[in-house]
Amino acid sequence: MKRLFAILIAVCMLATIVACGGGSQGQSGDSIKVDVFWYTFADTYLTSVRNALVSEFAGINNIDATMHDCQEDQARQTEMVRTALTQGTDLLIVNIVTTGSEEAAMNIVNMAKDEDVPIIFFNREVSDAVINSYDKAAFVGTDADEAGYMQGQAIAEFLLQGDNLSRFDIDGNGEIKYIMLRGEHGNAEAFGRTKFSVQEANRLLEGKAVLVPSPANETSNQYDNDGISNYFLMANWSAAIAADLMRTAMTANSLTDGSIELIIANNDDAALGAIEAMNEVGFNTGADAAGYIPVFGVDATDVAQVAIRDGKMTATILQDAEGMAKTIVALAKNIAAGSDLMANTGSFNIDSGVAKIRVPYAIFSGGSAPPSGAAGGPIKVDVFWYTFADTYLASVRNSMIEQSAGKEDLNITHHDCTEDQAKQTDMVRTAVTQGTDLLIVNIVTTGSEEAAMNILNMAKDAGIPIIFFNREVSDSVINAYDRAAFVGTDADEAGVMQGEAIANFLKEGDNLSKFDLDGDGTIKYVMLRGEHGNAEAWGRTFYSVQTANQLLGGTILVPSRANETSNQYENDGISNYFLMANWSAATAADLMRTAMTANPLGDGNIELIIANNDDAALGAIEAMNEVGFNTGSADNYIPVFGVDATDVAQVAIRDGKMTATILQDAVGMADYILRLAQNIANGEDLMANTSSMNIDAGVAKIRVPYAIFG
Repeated sequence: MKRLFAILIAVCMLATIVACGGGSQGQSGDSIKVDVFWYTFADTYLTSVRNALVSEFAGINNIDATMHDCQEDQARQTEMVRTALTQGTDLLIVNIVTTGSEEAAMNIVNMAKDEDVPIIFFNREVSDAVINSYDKAAFVGTDADEAGYMQGQAIAEFLLQGDNLSRFDIDGNGEIKYIMLRGEHGNAEAFGRTKFSVQEANRLLEGKAVLVPSPANETSNQYDNDGISNYFLMANWSAAIAADLMRTAMTANSLTDGSIELIIANNDDAALGAIEAMNEVGFNTGADAAGYIPVFGVDATDVAQVAIRDGKMTATILQDAEGMAKTIVALAKNIAAGSDLMANTGSFNIDSGVAKIRVPYAIFSGGSAPPSGAAGGPIKVDVFWYTFADTYLASVRNSMIEQSAGKEDLNITHHDCTEDQAKQTDMVRTAVTQGTDLLIVNIVTTGSEEAAMNILNMAKDAGIPIIFFNREVSDSVINAYDRAAFVGTDADEAGVMQGEAIANFLKEGDNLSKFDLDGDGTIKYVMLRGEHGNAEAWGRTFYSVQTANQLLGGTILVPSRANETSNQYENDGISNYFLMANWSAATAADLMRTAMTANPLGDGNIELIIANNDDAALGAIEAMNEVGFNTGSADNYIPVFGVDATDVAQVAIRDGKMTATILQDAVGMADYILRLAQNIANGEDLMANTSSMNIDAGVAKIRVPYAIFG
């Protein structure tokens, strides 16, 4: 088999960074430390902001930024901010978890104020009182009510177009009955979008029609009795919750009798969840839909824009992720330059009397119209993702969306299976029933053939081609159907390459003696493993250590006692020693914190970290940051190796916090998958035009080569 190897190695020539604190900001030649605390890494819109922010910071040499996932946990966020201040950060950037009261934000702003460290809150709004309590505080976000007004405008403009008003007043009573998918209680954006979307639409529709709550909504009593604010389904920004709520709503309220005539969602994720549920009964599937309910969201995420383009969603409000990132970075640059936080902001839209910068919204409808129901057109492609939360898979998905944007013969729908195999199987069954033309499956369960074989047999019975990708299925699954293929990397190769990276690093200069902290001739490693039964996890765990030791000429790497011991693998001295991070940064961070309580860094019990993926590596780094290790200084450093070369990992390597990673080519994987999809759209065999690809002997498995970064 042809193999292209790649190692993204940053052997860190670390320069000591001046200790950070209020007094170190802006000194000529200094880099400033910036800590960014995210409400969650799982939110689609915030992922767009984070990617834009990482990209912006990557080009600025004097800003050293670290991203933290607070996992929707306010206590965790507060503690992480406290740790950053203790370690000497120069700037806090906070996407607050709790928006329902001032207490959490005021606690954090007071900690910053006590240390004279400037702070930027963003996206999730804090009160004027919080910002005005400290002259080095600011907020960057949107106007909490503006998105609601603009959503109302979009709804009215749509209904007043052509015969839409009569078409979507299904029962002809002059009322458009809507479901409201609301964000969390206590959140200003959720309140504004819920109330003003309906209020503004009704103002513009006056005398022609009126929006009224559908009986499918639940009724609250905690808001003003204005006929709008107390009627909603609590989706809490989540696609999965919105889909479940919509399924329940449809059991008692038909989409065809006028009980549900329009969907308004506080964000695109919730809108897309509602669409997913409606797809299961044949609605909003695109050109050949059995029916169509207008759906309006907020955020203009990439997935929502594609849904609008494909006739599944009606409109969304553009919340400018790149604009928000650029505004935050402009303030950070002020601090790096030794200027005031709000310097050079004369061109920004700033509230009167408080340092709150507003990033403007815009309506995005993509020129869409509801599908006419005409037959023909592009092929229907359904893509089922193990999870939307994985960082590497998000890169593949974003690349697939970007590359397919100009392919008018591919009508692609992306589904989040939320790590639930039963859900994935049921969603595939629904797609097959509705007449999809191509299934693309990132299988949830990799530990046995059963799940993949069940899905493959559904495709085979319906004569539908299927592509499995990334999470490997067995040769026997692929060979069971002549219209099946797999696209992914070699399960073992990343481990071999990670071992090469480790050995090359330790052989450089005096690193072998430097990181043998107790001088016993061995390097004791912690292994952060992916799930059991996953071929990539096994290959990376075993071959990283085996290859490193072969290249180092002996058993140099040995498992740290901080690992747990399993008995389900061969007794090879490697495979049974690990911490089960399960690909998760949060899990890895918690495991690392526990490991360090019994094995303090610096005493030789933990001398190196090997992670099966970058998320787990970054979680370990987050935990080590809390005790002053791997913060960007040459001192107090444990080598950390990952796999995926995500944007965040590349920044961590550049900033001297991480040692190396292996580039798993997200763009290349998306490209190969779409080439096979194009074959189906062109009426060709699934594996046509693949002679230039690296294909396994005897089975339709295409290997995406690893590639050298930089």
